[in-house]
Amino acid sequence: MKIECHFLLVFLSLQLAACSQTPSQEEAVVASSPTNPDVTQREIAAHSSTAEHGDPAFRPPRTQPVEIVSVPTGSLFNPQHAGSLYVVHHNHTVGDMVLIELDEQTSSKKSVDYNEDKASSFQIKPLTVNAGPIHIADDDLNIDHGQEGEFSSSANTSQSNTLEGKITVYVVEVLPNRNLVVAGEKWITMNQGKEYIRFSGDIRTQDIDLNNTVSSQKVGNALIEYSGKGTLQDNQQRTLLSKLFSFFG
Repeated sequence: MKIECHFLLVFLSLQLAACSQTPSQEEAVVASSPTNPDVTQREIAAHSSTAEHGDPAFRPPRTQPVEIVSVPTGSLFNPQHAGSLYVVHHNHTVGDMVLIELDEQTSSKKSVDYNEDKASSFQIKPLTVNAGPIHIADDDLNIDHGQEGEFSSSANTSQSNTLEGKITVYVVEVLPNRNLVVAGEKWITMNQGKEYIRFSGDIRTQDIDLNNTVSSQKVGNALIEYSGKGTLQDNQQRTLLSKLFSFFG
């Protein structure tokens, strides 16, 4: 009888532990919510540090067409294809193209001034002891010391960047809130080198105008990369000898 009671208590304990560890439906919804601080946001697709044409992170997706099945409701109105005279609606899917108008202007300026003045002095009058004053070479012993220090420095830094142009990107993902994740690249071969522009980010369908164009200033989580490869790009890099001289200089 005691053994049966013991097994019964162990069974009930395991059941209670399993119930306490199983999250409820409400807890599961909160845990998967994007506003939960413990949920990490969408990460940018990692790509190689060495730029190569046709990088999968910026290559247009090629998907097989999916047949859309509409459930008959008995009504002529289809909310999926509803339009408005006042609001522009775009029904983009993966693989569609969007024109990005690059209009980036950034500037920064910083100035630092630092001044420090320091002065110290002390004086010891003729020393005396119980036996009388101390004399060195028939003169009273005294000490007088003074010291001054001054330090000043200043630094100024400024930087400005301007990027204008246009690039066509592809829709690589449609988010549940209808925002579009886009990415694309453009390569230009000029004489002894190549220049490329890479762009990725999130855009709202409401920001796309009638010309299927959206400004880069309205793109969230934007990643803009403008650089080059080849002889012209290599000439902009510092040589090992110049780095060595600057280190000792």
